[in-house]
Amino acid sequence: MWASIPAVLRVMAGWFLLGIGLLDVAVELDGGLTVTYLVFHLGLCVGGVLLLIRSRPVPSLAALFLVPLPGLAGLVLGYPFPLADWFHTAADLIFWGCAGLLLAIVLAMVERLLPERRTPVDLSRYRGHAEPRASENVGGLP
Repeated sequence: MWASIPAVLRVMAGWFLLGIGLLDVAVELDGGLTVTYLVFHLGLCVGGVLLLIRSRPVPSLAALFLVPLPGLAGLVLGYPFPLADWFHTAADLIFWGCAGLLLAIVLAMVERLLPERRTPVDLSRYRGHAEPRASENVGGLP
């Protein structure tokens, strides 16, 4: 039972973000929509959809260190909202959290396309090992 709680919270947050993003875009379409608000609301929609996807690719640990960098830069610059009060700061954190989730998924997909990172080992100079009586049954086994 306890294992399903994170999944339920993820789905609830996904529907909430998608609903708020679409509702805000629909309300703002009557002429008050600016580029900043459009980017913000579409970011919420994308974050909601990404949370609703059942199985997402997981990036490597090295890629996860890159994920918070755009969000930190956006918070320092005060985009999309100025850090005037707690409400705008919370909205910025949610927006940059959605952007970080998108970046993590993009990095995981790029990592899948990269060639294998392990160094190939040349085994041609090693002789194979074979048992002297390989065709013989072992101690009573058929």
